Amino acid sequence: MFRYSSLSFPSPIRVLILSLRFPKRHTSAPSRVESDGREAGVTTLSIPPRLPSGIKKPRKPKKGCEIAPSPFRPHVLAPDRLFCWTSPFSIAFDETLFNNIPRTAPTVLKLARNALEESTRGNYGAGLLRFHQYCDDSEIPESMRMPASMLLLAGFVGWAVERNTPGNTINKWMTGLHGWHTLNRAEWFGGDEFISLIKFSANKMNPPNRRPVRNPVSIEHLAALEAGLNMSNCFDAAVYAVALCSFWGCCRLGELTVPSRSRFEARRHVTRGDSLRFRTTPDGTDSAHLHIPWGKVEREQGADLTFTSPCGEFCPVQALRRHFILNDDIPASMHFFSFRTADGSFAPMVKDWFLMRCREIWTPLDLDFIHGHSFRPGGATELLMAGVAPETVAKVGRWSSLAFLIYWRKLESLLPAMISRSYSSSRISEIKLSLESFRIKHNIPEKICIP
Repeated sequence: MFRYSSLSFPSPIRVLILSLRFPKRHTSAPSRVESDGREAGVTTLSIPPRLPSGIKKPRKPKKGCEIAPSPFRPHVLAPDRLFCWTSPFSIAFDETLFNNIPRTAPTVLKLARNALEESTRGNYGAGLLRFHQYCDDSEIPESMRMPASMLLLAGFVGWAVERNTPGNTINKWMTGLHGWHTLNRAEWFGGDEFISLIKFSANKMNPPNRRPVRNPVSIEHLAALEAGLNMSNCFDAAVYAVALCSFWGCCRLGELTVPSRSRFEARRHVTRGDSLRFRTTPDGTDSAHLHIPWGKVEREQGADLTFTSPCGEFCPVQALRRHFILNDDIPASMHFFSFRTADGSFAPMVKDWFLMRCREIWTPLDLDFIHGHSFRPGGATELLMAGVAPETVAKVGRWSSLAFLIYWRKLESLLPAMISRSYSSSRISEIKLSLESFRIKHNIPEKICIP
């Protein structure tokens, strides 16, 4: 039996447990045919069950997330639902695979599953859960759930609207359901014009829940970190380096940190072995340049990051050098911002650890509450206020010209809180003029629909 996640043979105990939860499927296929057309023999193929990607045990479902027991839907983690939740159609698809390409069928399924990131599979799994809740409530037979007909999808949208589900959430659920169909080569009727019509109406009836504006990191936040962190502590030095690099590099925090200690992946997260270059311009400006192996937009191509401070204060280059001095013996295969722990071992910089340490300093000072995405807009705004050209800021933050202008217009709602104490009205007018010139130069329409 193959285990798809690693294509290795599981332990006998694991095989026994999983065979009880995920029963085998059998199909018959001719082994060969004689020249006169007679079947020489019949081989019974054992179709291995679709196993979860890991051994982590799922928790008891939260209230409202329960689902009727079914052999088609084993109790697995949300990211595993897309692959492990089956249907008569998907079972037939697996049988076709193993009948036609038995040797490489497990690899093909593994490739299909791993095409999506775990976080994406988790989001898709939420839509799959709601779809089957609707089907159970409506007593829809398993054979009719895939491929889901246009009318079944319309009923699902109506069911969600009756439960006051926001329109954008319904769209996400439909996207997850589409992904389930794609993974199993099932025809998708969600692109029908009638479905588009009722989804549009659902958005009007149940408008999306608007998140409150997230405050950006400001210079005051950086000053508080510099004063409150212990710069001789390995962890604090790494925290300060991440903060300054995220701010001045206009980075997504997830590009410089890891989700958890156990989820560091060298193919996605920057390591100590990745190239870091320091440069000094003729006028004495220091900068650091780092290539990351994966970016939200660039994906596997990665991205080149540049860190420098236009004012010379809160310098990311100095923070990186300090981090490298205190954490000087980190193996090249470990996370770039790994630090030495109290017991002498090494740990990667986990996003939650980083934010918790920052908030320990900011909260007593009554500074704005900060989220992970707050560094990117904060750095962009500060660079513009310092007189950096919009084209340069867009390049630093890796925005396209149109995306950057839309992004900046969203930031206008944040300006009063950020600049009331630091910048004059004339400076604000200068920046708005430079952004208008940026729009004209790149032939961007004056009126842009901001989602």
